[in-house]
Amino acid sequence: MNLKNTLFCLLVLLGWQSAIAQLAPKRTLEARRIQEKIELNAQLDEPAWQTAPVASNFLFAWPTPGRPSTQRTEVKILYDDAALYIGVHCFDGHPDSIFHRLSKRDELENSDQFAIILDTYHDGQNAVLFGVSPDNVQFDSKFSKANANPDNDNPDGEDPAWDAVWRSEAKITADGWVAEIAIPYSALRFPKKDVQEWGLNFSRVIKRRGENDSWNEIKPEISGSINQAGDLTGIRDIKAPLRLSATPFVATYANNVYHQPTTPSSGWAYPYSVGMDVKYGINEAFTLDATVIPDFGQVRTDNFVLNVSPFEVRFNENRPFFTEGTELFNKGGLFYSRRIGANARLLNATKISGRTSSGLGVGVFNAVERAEYDVYQDSEGQTHRELASPLTNSNIIVLDQNLKHNSSVTFINTNVLRSGSATDANVTGALFNLKNKAQSYALSGRFVQSTRRQPDASENGFSTSLDLTKTSGKLQWGATYVLESDRYNPNDLGFIFSPNENSGTGWINFNRYKPWWKLNNFWSSAWVYNSMLYRPAGAWTETSFGFNFGGNTRTFHNFGINANFSPWGENDYYEPRTENFTHYYHQPASGRISGWYNSDNRRKLIYNVNAGGRMSAEKGRYNNFIYTGLRYRASDRLTLSLGLGNERQRHSIGGLGDNLFSSALGYEDLPEQSIVLGRRNINEFNNDLGATYAFNNRMSIALFSRHYWSQVRYATFFNLQNDGSLRPSTYTGMDAGGNPLNDVSANYFNIDLVYSWRFAPGSDVVLVYKNFIGQEATGLECRRDYTYNLSHLPQYAGSNSLSIKVLYYLDYEKMQTLMRR
Repeated sequence: MNLKNTLFCLLVLLGWQSAIAQLAPKRTLEARRIQEKIELNAQLDEPAWQTAPVASNFLFAWPTPGRPSTQRTEVKILYDDAALYIGVHCFDGHPDSIFHRLSKRDELENSDQFAIILDTYHDGQNAVLFGVSPDNVQFDSKFSKANANPDNDNPDGEDPAWDAVWRSEAKITADGWVAEIAIPYSALRFPKKDVQEWGLNFSRVIKRRGENDSWNEIKPEISGSINQAGDLTGIRDIKAPLRLSATPFVATYANNVYHQPTTPSSGWAYPYSVGMDVKYGINEAFTLDATVIPDFGQVRTDNFVLNVSPFEVRFNENRPFFTEGTELFNKGGLFYSRRIGANARLLNATKISGRTSSGLGVGVFNAVERAEYDVYQDSEGQTHRELASPLTNSNIIVLDQNLKHNSSVTFINTNVLRSGSATDANVTGALFNLKNKAQSYALSGRFVQSTRRQPDASENGFSTSLDLTKTSGKLQWGATYVLESDRYNPNDLGFIFSPNENSGTGWINFNRYKPWWKLNNFWSSAWVYNSMLYRPAGAWTETSFGFNFGGNTRTFHNFGINANFSPWGENDYYEPRTENFTHYYHQPASGRISGWYNSDNRRKLIYNVNAGGRMSAEKGRYNNFIYTGLRYRASDRLTLSLGLGNERQRHSIGGLGDNLFSSALGYEDLPEQSIVLGRRNINEFNNDLGATYAFNNRMSIALFSRHYWSQVRYATFFNLQNDGSLRPSTYTGMDAGGNPLNDVSANYFNIDLVYSWRFAPGSDVVLVYKNFIGQEATGLECRRDYTYNLSHLPQYAGSNSLSIKVLYYLDYEKMQTLMRR
């Protein structure tokens, strides 16, 4: 076969794959305008419900996509000048077998559920979800393709942290369960039009059957679901209300510290704070969110670790203001919200976001941190104040234009201004994501410029990438190219582990979406990766390849295996801990294999395991890990969980950087400008225990406790050579008394006990108890084993905190209605 015929056959094959992945026909439901009042009682007994058009004939979305659902579902939609009303009847032939559990809002588990998805701008890229369980536990989410991450099983960019204020009622009946939902227009954004055209879909989960249904068919071979919605028609002449609400709060604390190494070693403090969150609808599309003198003292404690890598640890964001409604600001991955308030008290933060009827998304974010000072006394008793963190203003501007076929182009700018002579920073990026009409191919890319300015100098860098992907069908593939300069640095407001990259990745996936053999579905992939440095140009760092395979069994057990190999090792320019990229350590060839398993999550007792290891071509060098978890649903209200994990590294090599001790034997004999690396063993345990109890669908208590212990023990030390090899070093890491100076261990223990009560819509009382222990040891003390450290936790430095926070939601429209009465 000649080249011409080969290309022709390839194009035919690709065209055929696109053809079988066409979107399903769109279903349409008409909403009916009403004049009568709807009482939410989960009875659907008003006359308007009897004559409204019905959405039915749901289809499997998983595990057998496209088949008719096993149980009948009927949904109707009404509306008036104030709200949208959804009435749903989830028929069930065995109502006594319906799975339902009380839980905290937004944290459904092992329960049937129903949800409505609304794409109010009908762009296939943004939507909101409102859902309930048979016990009327509410959950809601916002979707944005800007945050899509197919690799993380989030192709729609779902943000479950988004919260809205809306009402619902639900109850189990003799023939299934019924729910009534009222969504006020204040919870939605929609274009200013006489006639609204919204995307619409419904989903239903029948938990005991492991069945997920949808109204408009969702084909799994097409990436995403909000672009596969039906149409909602009939809504006319509605206006966005004045969306103005405030949530003032007061929080008070009783804090105690003990066994501190500094003075005072213990003591109590009783701080309090008063602040407010404000939400204002500037118009029908744009909303301003502001938090004034915020208090985040009750968020969950970070999972601290002992970090001996050359890279920064990235923590999850738990603060509500920074997890909700930030989809525009997250485009391009240039915003790491944990930078805000990390080193200083946050005075206020404001965000304005929305999307015009022409599809232009606009986002503006601003935050101000106060100046912080260290106060100390000199040897003469004089008090001094030293600036630790300057007054800082952080700002983000985003313009995101939707195009045809769920495509988009984006401009984003982040800017950090610090008072005085401190460093200022600016990052500007342009992004695009282009898709064909069939949604089968995507071409995306970005170019980002970073600038850091000091009074006497500035530093510029850039990052660019291009990605071509086959996004639909059983067979998918893609290729990515990334180029980053050595001076690219977005970390004043963003996050990057390491710049100076010139890399390419290619991958191919084969997925089976329908049952086969003993599996409901399976997925597989293979990839290859090659990386060099941008500077010095052409300096090779790594070539690796790997594969993944996983599936879901007919009995709803999940499993997966993955492997990656670096047959030529790696030239590691980061472990030497230098900033000029002139030295590297040559890591030997290695291979890693791991696997995971999750049991059927419909059962009372569920368990999981994730284990694997990496073998090195260097004798005696390896690492392995195992993490296991148990979750026991003791009742319809109480759930218990336990997690156990251990990771070990044997004979690994790590750079010391600036951690060379002049008191160590052999230090004085080191050659000038020596780069010292050490051979070490690392042992790490990470264990957690949790419990949740729901009193009802508005009141719950949750416990989370974690103990983390890590020990790093060095055996020998080496001087790094220019060719990446190692030679024995005179540096011993031991002082004259035999103390190991570079060895280190860490204990982190925390308890978070949270009682929450939603006593009114959007209003909460939160009572939190926290206990935290943080201890790092060096010398002979760090050589104690795990059992010793666990038993001596009460003797280490720690803190306790008991706090109560009351938030009350005030809505302008509701207050006006009450006043008119």
